[in-house]
Amino acid sequence: MNRPVLKLIQEVDTRWNSTYLMLQRLFKERQSVGAALATLKTDVRPLSSEDYETADACLQLLSPFFQATVELSEEKRVSGSKIIPMTKMLMLYLNDTIGKTSHDTAKLLGQNMVSNMQNKFDTTGSQTALTLSTLLDPRFKTIGFYNQVQAAASAKRLTAFCTQLRKNAQPDTPTEEQPSTSAQPALANVDNPSSTGLNLWETLDRDASEARTARNATADATVEVQRYMTDPPLERSKDPLAYWVDHQNVYPNLFKLAKQFLCMPASSGSI
Repeated sequence: MNRPVLKLIQEVDTRWNSTYLMLQRLFKERQSVGAALATLKTDVRPLSSEDYETADACLQLLSPFFQATVELSEEKRVSGSKIIPMTKMLMLYLNDTIGKTSHDTAKLLGQNMVSNMQNKFDTTGSQTALTLSTLLDPRFKTIGFYNQVQAAASAKRLTAFCTQLRKNAQPDTPTEEQPSTSAQPALANVDNPSSTGLNLWETLDRDASEARTARNATADATVEVQRYMTDPPLERSKDPLAYWVDHQNVYPNLFKLAKQFLCMPASSGSI
C-alpha cells in the first residue's frame, strides 16, 4: 500500500494522552487496519465507517486537551499560571464545537466534558496560588479568567498581598527614650503636663501613626497594581520571567510576588 510501517498504540491507564493517541493512530491507519483484518483469520470485527466517524468527531473534542496536557507538563517554562486561562479556552472550545457538531455521540461526550470541567475546576478561580500566578503572568492578567467576578476578587487579593509587603518593608517607628526619674521626683509642672514623664496621648498617637502608615501602604499598593493591570498584556510567545526582570524596578512589590507564585508548576510530572 506504499504506506510507512506503523504500529497501533495501546492506551495506558495512568496516561490519559495514550487514549487520545490510540484513537488518533487507529483513525489515521483505518485503511491499513481494515485491510489487515480482512486477510487475517480473526474474530475481531472491523470497525464500520460510522464507527470511524464517531472516532473522528470525538478526536476533534479531545484534541485541545491533548495540547493542554502536553503544554502544562513542561518543566522548563512557566506553567502554573496557564491553568486558569487554559481552562477558559477549553470551555470556550467545547461550547463552540458542541454547537457545531451534528454527531450525537460527540455532542453527548462534549456535554459530559463540560459538566465534568465545571465540577472539577469551579474553585480554581478562588484558589490564591492559582489566581495570583495568573494575574502575575503579564500575558494573562485578568483576561485569563473565565469568570470576571473571580478576576476582580483576585485582583483585590493581589492588592492585599502587595499592601502587606509594603507594610513589612516600612521601618518601625522609633520610640522616644523615656527620661530617667530620680529617687525624689520633682513636683509636676501644672503648666506642662508632659513634665510628669507620662504621655497620656501615647496610645492614641501610636494608633494614628499606624493608621497613616496602613493608609499609605494601601494607596501605594493599589496604584502599583492598577498601573500593572492597565499595561498592555505581553505577547503569549514572550517569556514572563524576562518581563519581570525588566520591570522589577517599575513594580518592585509585584516583582517579589511574581518570584513567589510564578514558579509554581502545573503538573507534578511530565507525560
